Amino acid sequence: MIFGNLQTQHSGTGAAMEYPITKLNVENILVIDHSRCGGIEALMSTEDDAAPNKSVFIENWVKIGTPAKNRINQKFGELSFEEQCTHCEKEAVNITLGNLLSYPFLRERVEKGTLALRGAHYDFVNGTFELWELDVKTTPAFAFS
Repeated sequence: MIFGNLQTQHSGTGAAMEYPITKLNVENILVIDHSRCGGIEALMSTEDDAAPNKSVFIENWVKIGTPAKNRINQKFGELSFEEQCTHCEKEAVNITLGNLLSYPFLRERVEKGTLALRGAHYDFVNGTFELWELDVKTTPAFAFS
């Protein structure tokens, strides 16, 4: 799942993050994507200047991942569509982790070491699970435009 950032005013995301972090004091957030993700396939197959079709809500949601798509197109444009999607699934997790840092109550806890952000990718085709840590010192909050 791709979460937006504070600057794009995804209030549902903000509420979903604020309560468990500030009231329940959760200590870990794990953002996971998976192989053959339909949202990533939709993102990667949508033309950048295409007019919205009948799925306006879905398109607006997947477009949050546009920075991931752009990075993958730049770095892996020569790969097959399927391989690009696999890389984009992982990069979308990184974009989401960066977006989460735009919430001050979250970033403050990460910087204090009381909250850990981790990313993961579950490849159910090959039966693998890849886990990585967020380096808050090198990961900026990404602005979605």
